[in-house]
Amino acid sequence: MKLTRCPICHNEINLEALVEDDSGRELLMLVSNLSYGCAKPMIAYIGLFRTQKSNLSNSRAVNLINDVLQLFQPSRHLAHALRETVNNIHAKRLTSDYKPFKNHNYLKSVYESTKHLFVYVEHKEDKPVRSSNEEYFEQMYRAGVDFNKLEKNIPGALDWYKKKTGA
Repeated sequence: MKLTRCPICHNEINLEALVEDDSGRELLMLVSNLSYGCAKPMIAYIGLFRTQKSNLSNSRAVNLINDVLQLFQPSRHLAHALRETVNNIHAKRLTSDYKPFKNHNYLKSVYESTKHLFVYVEHKEDKPVRSSNEEYFEQMYRAGVDFNKLEKNIPGALDWYKKKTGA
């Protein structure tokens, strides 16, 4: 079954061929089950392990995702750390040699260094429970994050910011 054409290379994407491969099928399931907005940054992150001359195999991609999921639970914090890792490495690769990742140490350090942004906020019984987005936006507001940039990844962030600041 031909799905569509790739928006980048314009080749046809054949779903049947992808699910015929056990690793391809597992990769689709892993990515589709990622929550908290982790899917897109996870795909970008595993791309950091690719050499310039070759693509990642489906089995390698599955192993990399499973490695990350053994280290961290899917969360907004993980999604943020994945995005930060990808952005930092892409910027670094513009000015220096292209070296594919060999392990997850850089992601671990980014995750640890951003832990303070994702502190658990406890609910008191006399206060109404707020949505997880409100909790997240509140933490990002306290951390001084640019809500114009946050809006690109999380719709509604800018509206929340305007309501909070009266802007």
